[in-house]
Amino acid sequence: MSILSSFKEGSRLSSRTKRMILFAWFLNLLFAMTLALPFLRQLDGYLRGTVMDEKILQQMDPAWLESYRMDMEKSEMTRAFDLTTLGYGPFFNHLEMQMEGGFIKTTAQFLYDFFIRWQLNTGPLSSLFLMSLLYICVNTFLAGGFVGMYSRSYRSSFPEFLTECSRYFGKFLRLALVALIVYYLFYALIVDWMNNSIYEWTQSNPSETVPFTYYMVRNVVVVLLMSFLFMVFDYAKVRMVLDDRTSALGAAAAGIRFTIPHIGSTYGLYMLLTAIGIVFALLYAMIERSIPQSSYWPLVFLFMIQQVYMIARFWLKATFYSSQIALYRTTTQKEHLEGLSPAATAVS
Repeated sequence: MSILSSFKEGSRLSSRTKRMILFAWFLNLLFAMTLALPFLRQLDGYLRGTVMDEKILQQMDPAWLESYRMDMEKSEMTRAFDLTTLGYGPFFNHLEMQMEGGFIKTTAQFLYDFFIRWQLNTGPLSSLFLMSLLYICVNTFLAGGFVGMYSRSYRSSFPEFLTECSRYFGKFLRLALVALIVYYLFYALIVDWMNNSIYEWTQSNPSETVPFTYYMVRNVVVVLLMSFLFMVFDYAKVRMVLDDRTSALGAAAAGIRFTIPHIGSTYGLYMLLTAIGIVFALLYAMIERSIPQSSYWPLVFLFMIQQVYMIARFWLKATFYSSQIALYRTTTQKEHLEGLSPAATAVS
């Protein structure tokens, strides 16, 4: 099956799971509100009755924001809030930290201390860190439902979706731990080596353009390699379900054995779906810029646009799984038939 054929089949399968996609969006909305409402209540109490009330609604004042963060320095949410959090800035927010693998390293160190050294390292135990771990667990739970549904040859009901979520949650969680180890090794060994090498190569160069160029190249390499690793573990989930595997290490190895020999089709499909996601983000950014945000109703309309965008993102994630399952099934069936042809010829 070609890349486009796999995408079409995946789109057809994901179109049959609208209720499940809306359920995933609703869970995400509840999760976001859990984070946002306490912060908005704090912000409302800080602004209420001040001369900055209407002014901040029309345009964010950087000087006021810095003063607000200093006054509320004990609040984790406030410390995480800056100008890049506004508008479509979260698409690029803390890019350097993402390129360094900050959250992955912190999570890996916390789990290592807890399971290997039998120590509870309370250093990273902030509410944001714990909420991030919870968010990963929720998405792992949903992934089991989507992969389990798309592995069937018939339309699944919503109760069956929840059953599949529960059935594969434990397996996918173990697989997520294996993925965390791989991601940590990638950042600790490869990315850190790249960063140290760039520093050594450019420390005596008087131009700032040279290190900037090196770091941009590093970002591209990191994104490409991380997307490959993400893809490998997507197919590990597929093989864990379709092959009825229980070992997370075995499923990860099976994902590698499938993706590398078929790198053209597997990575091509992944890049196609990623490009669609980038188009969605760009469209949202264009719409967000065109909407005035100085009064109540435009803000309500913008919120609705944001939710449409989030639903599109969950549809795309579901299409990732369904398209990859379609590609895996067709490729393995084709190889199986080709393997039978010589045997049939020899018998005849």
